[in-house]
Amino acid sequence: MQIFKSRISWTIYIICAALFFLYVLFPSDTVKEYLADRIRQTQPNLTVKMGRVRPVFPPGLKLYEVSVYHLGRRIAELEDLKIAPDILSFFSATTHLTFDGEGYGGILKGGIDITRNASQRDVAVDADLAGVQVSRIEALRSLTTHKISGNLNGRLTFKANVPGEALTGDLTLTEGQIEFSAPIMNQNSINFDTIEAELVFDGRSLTIKRCRLDGNMLDADVTGSIKFAGRSATKILDLTGTVKPHETLLAKLGRNVSELIMSRNLENQGIAFKINGPLDSPRYSFY
Repeated sequence: MQIFKSRISWTIYIICAALFFLYVLFPSDTVKEYLADRIRQTQPNLTVKMGRVRPVFPPGLKLYEVSVYHLGRRIAELEDLKIAPDILSFFSATTHLTFDGEGYGGILKGGIDITRNASQRDVAVDADLAGVQVSRIEALRSLTTHKISGNLNGRLTFKANVPGEALTGDLTLTEGQIEFSAPIMNQNSINFDTIEAELVFDGRSLTIKRCRLDGNMLDADVTGSIKFAGRSATKILDLTGTVKPHETLLAKLGRNVSELIMSRNLENQGIAFKINGPLDSPRYSFY
């Protein structure tokens, strides 16, 4: 019995020692270079940079200081990201990974499916967001000159089927503010309770399939697109919708309220509008 206990003790000691040295001597630089290279091979338009990599239990990897670039433009920056594989999926046509991480003051978690075909690999990523501070998202500044703040929740889905790829989002932004780069109707900013939006981005344009803004100053519904002019910085707006100003906003507008606004049944009908042209100097029209 004493020999049996001794063997168990030595076995536990060896396992613990192996795990300890695996963690301490883990080749972080080699692994992160391998991961970055594999991502480039799978998705040439994406580049991922990491500060360091560490093994975790259950079996997986934890990445720190993660930056994701699309065509050289940073689209995401995370403090840390834990990735764990579904071991059994390695023996099937589709490999499944789960992940969770922190960034922009919030958290994200989801899954990645990599399907191996004869000539290519299809990638699908689903991510749930919670508590993300949009004012800290650098990529948002490249889409609009207006400053947007608030708490972002919802789901993002990225699918890549060579040569196409698309990012879709079903998102909700709460307790926020839009600070206009140039005053609109003599207003420098608009506060809102919620913005709910369904978006699709394919690298060439951002399609707004649905966008609903509710606030104490106004309600609005918007659809349309923002098109990107090749590699230039020009972005072309093509948006339509309706807006219903509330008494709070009308009181601020005062004499600036036009006869067009005053003659409408704002409670039931609202005011239809169009916004088109370059993002930095769009044309606004009401009808």
